[in-house]
Amino acid sequence: PNNPHDVYVMPPLKEWDIDALEKACGRTFAAGRLEKLSRAGLLGSTIVLASGPDGDGAANPLGGVVVSRAGGVDPAVMQALRALVSSDEEWENAGEAIGNFSEELSGGAENEKLARLAARTALQLELESKPTTIEEDEELLKRMKSNKSMDSDAEDMIPVMFRIEKKRLLKEVANML
Repeated sequence: PNNPHDVYVMPPLKEWDIDALEKACGRTFAAGRLEKLSRAGLLGSTIVLASGPDGDGAANPLGGVVVSRAGGVDPAVMQALRALVSSDEEWENAGEAIGNFSEELSGGAENEKLARLAARTALQLELESKPTTIEEDEELLKRMKSNKSMDSDAEDMIPVMFRIEKKRLLKEVANML
């Protein structure tokens, strides 16, 4: 529990619910920015990377968004979100370059606030997409531990414990944003 090195890989940015992010941010994202982010490879990939010489495939072949306890949301994704949520004025002030949104507050305080809101919204949507809540999983685990008639052993509990930890990770990172 609470492994500081734990990670969760969300779907690539291109699969996120852009309409929900726009609604949360109160802004419509410029279509041209999505195209630029795609060309920069920041929306994820449609190409599955081939196996390496050691026979292992890429750990994240489609460019999923890596979320970790230690680092939060992948910095490249935060950069993409800063560019995506930017107003026309913020975009022009950044020289219409995604690279100029790499640092925290590089697009200004309002831009940073909206980029964090977009990330938090995406994390919450990911949590809501799960068939059970953390509370339901915790209750199931509690029942499994206390109810001998369920014939629960550690092997049965591990998947429930795993789900709980991944959901905790998403909640913790969302709360940090």
